[in-house]
Amino acid sequence: MVTSTRGFPRFLPTLTEVVPVPPKPVEPPVDLVALAAERRAELAQRMRLQLHQALDGRMQDMVAAAMLEQVDVIGDRLRVQMEDMVRDSLDAITLRMQTDLEILVREAVDVVVADDGAPVPKEETGETPAS
Repeated sequence: MVTSTRGFPRFLPTLTEVVPVPPKPVEPPVDLVALAAERRAELAQRMRLQLHQALDGRMQDMVAAAMLEQVDVIGDRLRVQMEDMVRDSLDAITLRMQTDLEILVREAVDVVVADDGAPVPKEETGETPAS
């Protein structure tokens, strides 16, 4: 064996000496109940998030469907009211037109009956009286 020219160190620990080791901080044991509760809370939070996302999409669809139903109901109601208004207006106009037409027909018949043997008045022919 080869020995070096270098000498032995001045201090060599022996097997009987105790070398101080810094103590490890004592960690408390893991609380399994708290860990399980934390996992359940995380799972519940993820489920809530997914549920909110799904409900948001469904909620929009439901609101749109409800609005379309309301529009249909309003359209039907408006159609019925407009039909009633138009029918009432036509009835009123029809009565007025019938009355006016009856008056015009009577006047025309009176004129024709009066013209059967009677001379035409000079005022209507545009002539001036010769007297």
